[in-house]
Amino acid sequence: MPTVSPQDPALEPVDFDQEVYELVRDTAPRLFAVVVEYRAGTKDADAVAAAWGLAHEGGGAEVIQPGSGSRWSLASPEYAARYFGRAEDCLPRTGAPTGPRSRDRPPSAWSGR
Repeated sequence: MPTVSPQDPALEPVDFDQEVYELVRDTAPRLFAVVVEYRAGTKDADAVAAAWGLAHEGGGAEVIQPGSGSRWSLASPEYAARYFGRAEDCLPRTGAPTGPRSRDRPPSAWSGR
């Protein structure tokens, strides 16, 4: 019959809810947007969030274009901009609207510029 050693009374009890929270926080994909600027640098400049994506820790990304049903599985979030804004006066770029210091992040932090 196998023996079971007594539990070490010095061990702290595990807060399972905290462990699950940390697991989700540490492994969650990063949300990003594909923004297309029209007539950038002019008084008529405009922009639209053309698509949304999830960037995974391993580098891959899943992107959807709301309203169209289009979906892409890409090697990198930065590749998503290639599918948008092909017109002469368009500038597509990607950026994360969430995360640490997202409200303090200047527009120049967006890629594609």
